[in-house]
Amino acid sequence: MARPYDLVIVGLGPAGLTAARLASQELGLRVAAVDRGRIGGTNVWSGSIPSKALLEATVRHRQIAAPDPTTAWEAMLSARESVYSHVSDATSVNDWGVTLRSGTAVVTGPRTVDVTSEEGTETLEGRFLLIATGSTPSIPSIPGIAEVPFLTNETLYDLPSPPRDIIIIGAGPVGVESAQALARIGAKVQLYETGPRILPQEEPQLSERLTEVLRHDGVDVHVGEPILAARFEDGRVYVETVRGELHAEQLLVAAGRSASVTTLGLERLGIVATAAGINVDARSRTVVTSIYAVGDAAAGRPRLTSTAVADASLAIRDMFLPGRAQASTMSPWCVFTEPELARVGFTAAQARDRFRSRAVKVHQLELSEVHRALFEGSSEGLIEIVTVHGRIVGGHVIASRASEVINEIALAVRFSVSIEELARVPHVYPTIASGIGRLASDQAVLRLRRLKGFAKLGRLTG
Repeated sequence: MARPYDLVIVGLGPAGLTAARLASQELGLRVAAVDRGRIGGTNVWSGSIPSKALLEATVRHRQIAAPDPTTAWEAMLSARESVYSHVSDATSVNDWGVTLRSGTAVVTGPRTVDVTSEEGTETLEGRFLLIATGSTPSIPSIPGIAEVPFLTNETLYDLPSPPRDIIIIGAGPVGVESAQALARIGAKVQLYETGPRILPQEEPQLSERLTEVLRHDGVDVHVGEPILAARFEDGRVYVETVRGELHAEQLLVAAGRSASVTTLGLERLGIVATAAGINVDARSRTVVTSIYAVGDAAAGRPRLTSTAVADASLAIRDMFLPGRAQASTMSPWCVFTEPELARVGFTAAQARDRFRSRAVKVHQLELSEVHRALFEGSSEGLIEIVTVHGRIVGGHVIASRASEVINEIALAVRFSVSIEELARVPHVYPTIASGIGRLASDQAVLRLRRLKGFAKLGRLTG
């Protein structure tokens, strides 16, 4: 007898929604999906969508007057709801033909999932299972923090009004985006990072530039300063640092994320599931080949919406279509501050470690050389391209639309385009992306200069 479903999906964030749509709507397969929270995942509800929407609200209001915190906060909530209504409501999922279940999922076999809700427990069976449960905020081991009513990015943007006074632990993307957005609507923000600089995965020069932007926006940035203890007293949060004790109305913990996979019962099937995620092969399969894991649920994968969506698409192809698909090892990344900071591929240091240092070259162009940035008043930025033997292996951009610009560099990295080949591509003018063409052309001109002796031979030969 045929199994009730071709595919059972656990988790309906971006990865799960992508898989559900492709398998059900495009391939006509029988699909069931389980989620215990709000459909849409972190990015819509508490990730880049709300923080970017809040920043956009401050930009619009600054054009008229100082941004009003309440108005900006309401604009952010409205923008988040608008995105949600377009991409992730239950009606859309049902319209695709997906059987939707709400509850807690436990994997009970290679092809079965038990779903427990207030109505009881139901078993879903499918040819394949896809784990797309995403991740949750990691909570650092700070004495006393368990007794503090702290916020995470999953609860910050559910507040009915913006915090006026906040301490943020962690200066990764979530901490940095939240710090700037809140500071720009008038909150007193203190940002603490244990490491030597904010955004430690980024090029140091770009990280330092963004630090100065944050400080200019009013963020009190502290690096190399761990939080030693925390307590809650008289409605305020107190934290102890190496420089003494400080306090605020709210505490936001932004210290990374942990994969939401440890309660799925996978260990009974021999599948190792830890806070780092589930080990998968290049096809996103676990050791039980009927069970796949994608997005933040998979170990070793970038925790990015774009990566999760791409991995989910490839997993569906691998399950049901001829041929074999392999997840990409290269993903562009962006921190949605203003200006944005985006990267793809190797940093200069990583390239020098991986390849011979003499083969690595770093090409930079200040954004003040880009005319679009000048007349927009956003010329404090940088475009950087890293090459090995002339081939592009990495790119880093700090600019107002870095998230758009980085995709061209990502394509160049993916197909090992040389910087000279990039110089032959005309770029629309005036745009921020025209800076990439300018940078590449400058390098091509340097090569031409080495050949100027040949150009002068015509004087002798007539």
